[in-house]
Amino acid sequence: MTPQLASAADRAPPGDDWIHEIKFDGYRLLCRIEAGQARLVSRNGKDWSDRFPTVVRAATSLPLENAILDGEIAVVLADGRTSFQRLQNILGGESSQSGALRYFAFDLLFLDGADWMGRALVERKARLAELVSEGADPIQFCDHVEGNGPRFYEAACKHGLEGIVSKRRNAPYRPGRGRDWLKVKCQKGEELVVGGFTEPAGSRRGIGALLVGGHDLDGNLRFAGRVGTGFTDSQLESISRTLESLERPDSPFIDGPEGRAARGMHWVDPILVAQVAFAEWTNEKILRHPSFKGFREDKPASEVMHPAWLDPGGPAADPPEAADPREAAEPPDYAAPTTDRRQAARSPGRRIGTGPGIGSSGRRSGKGASAEVAGIAISNPDKILYPHDGITKLELALHYEAVAPFMIPCVAGRPLTLVRCPNGIDDCFYQKHIEGSVPASVRKVPVSEGGQVSEYAEVDSAAGLVALAQLGVLEIHTWGSTIADLERPDKFTMDFDPDPDVPWIRVVEAVLELRGFLGEIGLESFLKTTGGKGLHVVTPVVPDMKWDAIKEFTRQIAAAVARDNPGKYTLSISKEKRKGRILIDYLRNGRGATAIEAWSTRARSGGTVAVPIRWQELADDVRSDQFTIRNIADRLSVMGSDPWEGFDGARRPITMKARRVLGLE
Repeated sequence: MTPQLASAADRAPPGDDWIHEIKFDGYRLLCRIEAGQARLVSRNGKDWSDRFPTVVRAATSLPLENAILDGEIAVVLADGRTSFQRLQNILGGESSQSGALRYFAFDLLFLDGADWMGRALVERKARLAELVSEGADPIQFCDHVEGNGPRFYEAACKHGLEGIVSKRRNAPYRPGRGRDWLKVKCQKGEELVVGGFTEPAGSRRGIGALLVGGHDLDGNLRFAGRVGTGFTDSQLESISRTLESLERPDSPFIDGPEGRAARGMHWVDPILVAQVAFAEWTNEKILRHPSFKGFREDKPASEVMHPAWLDPGGPAADPPEAADPREAAEPPDYAAPTTDRRQAARSPGRRIGTGPGIGSSGRRSGKGASAEVAGIAISNPDKILYPHDGITKLELALHYEAVAPFMIPCVAGRPLTLVRCPNGIDDCFYQKHIEGSVPASVRKVPVSEGGQVSEYAEVDSAAGLVALAQLGVLEIHTWGSTIADLERPDKFTMDFDPDPDVPWIRVVEAVLELRGFLGEIGLESFLKTTGGKGLHVVTPVVPDMKWDAIKEFTRQIAAAVARDNPGKYTLSISKEKRKGRILIDYLRNGRGATAIEAWSTRARSGGTVAVPIRWQELADDVRSDQFTIRNIADRLSVMGSDPWEGFDGARRPITMKARRVLGLE
């Protein structure tokens, strides 16, 4: 079976909804015990029992007849850290005297014929602690701390550990990668000299990786490895131009790659200094998991040393003190959040999925009773709207209350098209026109269509958003114009919809290409995930063009981008013509057409949410469907200001020059 996997995060989530474990630098393995006999199985289903016989014997000795445990095998050093390099050495035949081999069990999936995956994590771990507490030495229970994530992370990094894994305390075990588990790494940093670069591969432009190193005590430039991540597309091209001007025929490294190993490598004069983050030094004095952070202009390259060559025994830094970061995880003194509404959505008594006490008023008498959120009564709050995920109607309402401060500026004053799913995502329908009575917080606005006047919904308050949730609305789509000027749009949306076979990096490249093109014609654009497969680029404009003109304008933009890359993009909605390509969908920019609005939920399994992101976040491995009702509170808690701050101030006219560039004048 596929194990549950953690998604990368920049920081540890706060709050009592999370528990936090030490992140081990080893191999993830399931321990399957059948009829008392144990096997170790890797993530891709291979039997690794023969590689770690001592752990298999210890697991077989546990008082278990049938069970599946989840855990990580690692080598623990004397100072308490784990070392992937030492684990590799053991697999290569080296004695385990260089460290203690341990299997850290952190989850229980099955026990004596019963499936435990649907139970809360803390319940699974409590039972697991009882099962392995009397086990043989190589198997250890992976303990955790509750809450205080930022403090625990700080302590882990201080003591030289690889990082932490944060997990939702009450979540079930969900195979595959998701946001219920987050891995937050502690990375070291170093200044290193750039001595060369490799050629880009695939669709990447500029360079493939930087070749970096530092000087030893004799002044020789020593090779430290390749740095191939952490760059934006614009950086790759800029760095490529700089390095091409510094090229030289021979390697500046005294011990760099040679012969066939140096194929595709270009050498440069070693005058640039790069700031690099990384996990650790290998025994070969090479960086592990390096990432580019930027160039340093304040230090001559001649003064940059290779830390692992300053001391024959390894890096010059003092070893971390042996300590358990759990001891430093007392509750910290945090300042009160500045955004009251965001804090309200996370405060005690308002926790999603808990028992009585949920709701703005705190009034909830029991299962099936009503709750109150933002002054709106939520009938049948326990009703499941997302059956595969167990997401309830109350959770939907609380989501809209939490995101209201950011979503209201996006929806207020615009006609809405709604996707209603009163019985859950398996029973949905579009609703443009509002008929009958609606809550007072949902306004009816007249819109002329085909010689008739129809009424659309419009909301401008948290109560209005929550009222839509009460009506079973799972998607909120908006027009590109406002009620005040329906015939002249004040924004347009370009939807990048990739064929399933298109790598994500190409979607990232696509939106960056469009952003660059829009910038050239004087327009500023903003980015959001869709909660589906692709990304939306949204551009605010001065409303001085009518719908037909805007639609043709956006068609010409899409056509211009596609012409420059005929093998990558298409404007055709035909699935056959989209094979291996990205559809640039401009059709959302006609009168009456709509686009999913920022912060709206989607009627999709997982409870995904369309979320605004900053352009620089594309380098942080953001995916189109990674934000959900269940993890949006974490997004709100760490994002700071609104990612679309300044949207209205960025509104620009579509100039005659822009029209001429597209052949419209």
